Amino acid sequence: MRPRNTTLALAGLLVAAVTTGCGGSVTTASAAKADGTYAQIAALPKDQQVAKAKELAQKEGRTLSLYTSMTADIATPVAQAFEKQYGIHVSVFRGNSETVLQRALQEAQAGKPGADAVETNFAEMAALSDNNLLADFNGSALDEVEAAGKFPHWTASRFNIFQPAWNTDLIKPADEPHSWEDLALPKYKGKLTLEVSDSDWFENVTKYWLDHGKSQAQVDALWKGIVANAKVAKGHTTMMQFLSAGQSPIEAMNYTYITDRAAQKGAPVTHLPESGVSKIPAFGRPNGVGMIKNAQHPAAAWLFYDWLLTDGQKELVKLGLTPSTKVPGDKSLTGLTLVPFDVKGLSKDDGTWEKKYDALLRGAATTGK
Repeated sequence: MRPRNTTLALAGLLVAAVTTGCGGSVTTASAAKADGTYAQIAALPKDQQVAKAKELAQKEGRTLSLYTSMTADIATPVAQAFEKQYGIHVSVFRGNSETVLQRALQEAQAGKPGADAVETNFAEMAALSDNNLLADFNGSALDEVEAAGKFPHWTASRFNIFQPAWNTDLIKPADEPHSWEDLALPKYKGKLTLEVSDSDWFENVTKYWLDHGKSQAQVDALWKGIVANAKVAKGHTTMMQFLSAGQSPIEAMNYTYITDRAAQKGAPVTHLPESGVSKIPAFGRPNGVGMIKNAQHPAAAWLFYDWLLTDGQKELVKLGLTPSTKVPGDKSLTGLTLVPFDVKGLSKDDGTWEKKYDALLRGAATTGK
């Protein structure tokens, strides 16, 4: 797989080709059609926009191409719920966030955009925005999203919450972690698993420690201790399979929704201590939705964007995810101590944190072997 920093660097190279006309360009007719559709919807009073988008989507052929990094067990029911509400067939391309970005950029360079809408991780959404590939959305759905979830040309649709996770058969209440620092304790020697691409977690924890009084030397010592306790694995879903099976007693970090979904299926796993309240700072990383500027089905893209921030939020809650708006019945943040996620710093990162994390993990053994 292409490393994230390489993929994000590729974004700059590809957009240069797109904007200078090298490597192909989007047809004038296609671009004009999308621009016209978005403009028609945007010009209307907000209470008339959905009806106009439905009318135009009908003329487009009731089709939507969605590129997303949602796992299949999330993407499929989300697409089905949207199809059921609007009668629009959704074609889903699913991959990790780097793959979604790479495909969208390469298609833009070739002048053949395949996506109408994109839903993926904040860093890749920021790259699409920076490369001028996303259209503006001004629907009333934005009114329900807090300022922290609104970004240039895209909007947070959900949050992935960072917390440790452990197997309750192997980690008893007396041995539960109660801080990120606890992961460096000698009692976790050989029991810990780290995910090889979690450089954004590494960055946020590092900055949190530095911002709360630790010296760089203290931070370095903590990370050295954590890695000394750990093996590494690739993929949060794979890690949860190891954890559920008892092959790994504790994960330094996994997304809370993955842990909760495994627990609901009967796995002996949790991210909350016996008390039900975690004091470990929980970082909420935004995933967002955007409309491709030169989409083949722009009205359908607009409808999906609007839906994902309204009725779609309820579907995300049903699936155990953390929505970007307030949804009755959402308990995904219960027991957590939420702290800000460094979107700004990581959006502009040039791969420095990934390189530091890779260096930190160098030589670590792989779990599951």
